[in-house]
Amino acid sequence: MRQVSTDTVLAERGDQQRLDYQELPGAVSGTPGPASSSRGRASRLAVSVSGPRLALFALGTLSFTASVVLQETLFRHGSGDADEAAYVLQARMLLHGRLTLDQNLVDPFFRPWLTGVHNGRVFTKYLPGWPAMLAVSQLLFGTMVLAPALVAAAWVVATYRLARELFDDVATALTSAAFLALSPLVLLHTALPMAYAFTAAALTAAMAALLRGTRIGARRSLVAAGAAFGLAAMARPFDAVLVAIVGVLFVTARFATARFATAGQRPRPVAAMLRDLGWVGLGGLPFVVAVAAFCRHVTGSMRTLPLAASDPLDRFGFGERRMLPSEPTFAFTGHVALDALRATLAAAPGWLFGGTALVVLAGVGLLAGLAAGGRRAGHLLLAITALGVFAAYFFWWGSAMAVPSLRNGLGPHYHMVALSPVVILAGSGACLLWRAVPGRLPRPVAIPVAGVCGLALVAVTAVGVPAKVNVQRYVNAVDGYVLDLIPDNFDGPAVVIVTPPTPSRYTQVPYQFLRNNPDLSDQVLYAADLGAADGQLAERMPGRRLYQLRPDEVIEAEKPWSFRGSFVELRPVEGKKIEVRVSASVPANMRYASFYLRIGEQTVTSPLPVTGAAGTAASVVATVDGARALVTVASPVGGSVMQASVPPTSVQEFSFAGAVLPAQLTVGLAAGTTPDLTGAWRWEERIPLERRADGVLVALGPGPGWRLVPGRYDNAWVPATVTGTLGVTLAPRR
Repeated sequence: MRQVSTDTVLAERGDQQRLDYQELPGAVSGTPGPASSSRGRASRLAVSVSGPRLALFALGTLSFTASVVLQETLFRHGSGDADEAAYVLQARMLLHGRLTLDQNLVDPFFRPWLTGVHNGRVFTKYLPGWPAMLAVSQLLFGTMVLAPALVAAAWVVATYRLARELFDDVATALTSAAFLALSPLVLLHTALPMAYAFTAAALTAAMAALLRGTRIGARRSLVAAGAAFGLAAMARPFDAVLVAIVGVLFVTARFATARFATAGQRPRPVAAMLRDLGWVGLGGLPFVVAVAAFCRHVTGSMRTLPLAASDPLDRFGFGERRMLPSEPTFAFTGHVALDALRATLAAAPGWLFGGTALVVLAGVGLLAGLAAGGRRAGHLLLAITALGVFAAYFFWWGSAMAVPSLRNGLGPHYHMVALSPVVILAGSGACLLWRAVPGRLPRPVAIPVAGVCGLALVAVTAVGVPAKVNVQRYVNAVDGYVLDLIPDNFDGPAVVIVTPPTPSRYTQVPYQFLRNNPDLSDQVLYAADLGAADGQLAERMPGRRLYQLRPDEVIEAEKPWSFRGSFVELRPVEGKKIEVRVSASVPANMRYASFYLRIGEQTVTSPLPVTGAAGTAASVVATVDGARALVTVASPVGGSVMQASVPPTSVQEFSFAGAVLPAQLTVGLAAGTTPDLTGAWRWEERIPLERRADGVLVALGPGPGWRLVPGRYDNAWVPATVTGTLGVTLAPRR
């Protein structure tokens, strides 16, 4: 075996480092002499201490501050995306020492959004990497706000480090970091408690550390690269694997094409590469083990991620796709994917600092880098990374679902990992153009020219910002309107049943800011509106007062733009029999009217005559007998005129033995201008009705009101106030 001294190994490593730098863009060919090398090091040290580091610190501080300010102002209730609630819930679960929730505790009324079930335990669809960061922020600082803010600053620094590692050029690195910090997509997502920015920042840092570590053999950098890849894998594993593959291939190619000091040392680069990658693997190993253990605990298999376990249809590829078994399926085809890609490419420039101008700069940087031999490798790495992200997410059905929010919503968030490569290419292109023309101008002229160029990029960016801000302001207005409906103080523990415009079994859809603690220990809990089953809440949550929040309830259904929203207290009525007393006031000019009561498919109807312009007032008394499953309805009494064919003493009955309880006890009034009540105005109150095993009935009133207004709302039922026209009171009866 050939003996190699330590000095020989260090000399070979130094030679290899110089060769690597010569391959890097911006490197100066040739080997400097000792005097020039010393002067160069001293000069670089002075620059690093003064200008670039201060500029980088300023950019990081700017990003951190912008994140905090935006979280406290424009995004004080979040972006409106329900996924935010899932991350915050998981962070709270970790703070409570829980990885899963008891299904019996949360189902069916308190089931969190984006969760699955395994062996009676409810788990979130996401891995715990980013929620753990939120939890640490809450634990150390008393708020989760600082976690996204720190990500903002770290992402800027990581982008600088990657650009510096690739091009060894301070100006390019600072320009790239500035482009990133000022991009609207970064400002948005570093102000939200979601994992996209965190993953992109971690992978940018991982790539920078990987390239540095394999270039100079720095074990700390290599281990740090593995740890950063591992952190990203604990948040968004697909992105981490994708970027890691690109990085490893690049490192392999660099080793394969490297020149060697002597022919006898040819096998050494392979051994060095394997050793370096081994250190990377060592850094990532704890995180891989943590992911495997987490999956084994929550899904029952180390190989099954929570995303797949919650619903096998939530995966890459074409076909029927959906987010959860409770949600509708989505037909994802190649044609749909192509349309989504086009929409993403069209919307993406609007989320970059400088818009289309930055895309042009990135193109200039790429073409110039490919044309210059010393710059080719770094530019290829960036281009392949960005294109790889877009190519991979072509097969992700979520990209198609995100199309409506691409321009002014969350933007192209699935493709955020491609952002750092794009801005670094743009930084390279910008510096190349500056050095080609304005950089040769005298300093008094160059500074104003640089200012004009910067202002032009700001102006291009500003054009698209108002639309994005206005969308968020609308979200804030809706959120504020909903919160204003909820009292600041409650008389004791309470449960608020939330009724959104579109029915959902999750309170966080669409109101992600209405959140519960994992153990449901809050003074006020928010429950999903499950319709007829709501009556079970009285028994499920004893000692809590019940309320119903209906933000979309119309006060005057005939006026679509009238005031909306209601918040009412609900009272459970229990008894073997329940008396339903109904009062009706038929509006003027309605010549025909009838009252009806329905349970399941069984309905009883009582006609009401009217007098014309003055209208008609009438009342009906019904008794619901739980033991006999029988409804007895006394014919209308009182009122201005009674129909002769229905004398006041007549009684109608119907059995609801065939109805499946819980069900809705619907009390309705129909009024119109034709005897058959075709196209009639209708008022309904739908009361949740439950029957316990001992035959005791539980009705939860008042029930939500509904209106059907001919010629309005596409002739569909709308949530609306019925008070004043239809009144229903409930009382237990022996």
